[in-house]
Amino acid sequence: MAFTDVISTLLTELGWNLAVWLPSVLLSLLFIRAVLGVHLRDLTTEIEEHQTAAIGAVFFWVSLGVSLLLSRTIANPTPGGDGSWSDAFSWLALAVLISLLLFGLGVLVVFGTLARRRQEGVLTYIRREMRQEHNLALSFIMGALFLVPVVVTYHVTL
Repeated sequence: MAFTDVISTLLTELGWNLAVWLPSVLLSLLFIRAVLGVHLRDLTTEIEEHQTAAIGAVFFWVSLGVSLLLSRTIANPTPGGDGSWSDAFSWLALAVLISLLLFGLGVLVVFGTLARRRQEGVLTYIRREMRQEHNLALSFIMGALFLVPVVVTYHVTL
């Protein structure tokens, strides 16, 4: 393999990694802000001073799920399709929609049941349990509710 081929391969790998990594990180931060209610300026405090492990777990599973779907789209744009990027990203949108729909239903069933026991709203319950009570177990349950449909969609829809 020639030196220029090695450089080209490295640049391609770096470029695609950044193309998957950046949206994964941004969507993780968006989820932490929207669902857990953590302002980005408070993220360091939550992680370092309060040691809210649930935030780290949320960042992990959102990043993993999003990167699975994005990397699959890039690696194998729509089997059976025309192979165009518009076709690939249409399938990605469908996969994300299916994953989020099933995730939302799972959260409503599991966390809705738990929240009703405490006579709280679902979002209030999630924020209190994960941020104030540092309930890492619930963060992993939420992660499973997200990753299962993502993995199934990864294998079936795309």
